[in-house]
Amino acid sequence: MSDQIIWKIEYWCTVSGESSVEKWLDSLSREQLKSVAKEMKLLGICGTNLKLPHSRSLKKGLFELRERQYGLRIYYAFLQNKTVLMLHAGNKKTQKKDIMVARERLELVLSRRVVL
Repeated sequence: MSDQIIWKIEYWCTVSGESSVEKWLDSLSREQLKSVAKEMKLLGICGTNLKLPHSRSLKKGLFELRERQYGLRIYYAFLQNKTVLMLHAGNKKTQKKDIMVARERLELVLSRRVVL
């Protein structure tokens, strides 16, 4: 495996341009951010080939990037042109609600009601 980033990572944004994932990343401690960044880099390199324990499919095009040291999660989808769209993020305690938010956002993207 090469260390070259192949997949471009983008973030879900509201109409006003705010990204809940970027805001969440900004709220993390330095150690947490370093650990999540390592997983995100791995996703950028491996893309659809990234599997457990780093990533798992939640079905219907939604995936979970799993940071295991702190129990952090980022929910994402693969788009055309080797793009990964980060939809929502949280931790294991908020996982059920976070997955619902990510699914809603993915449905909007897939229905083309949202312009990326």
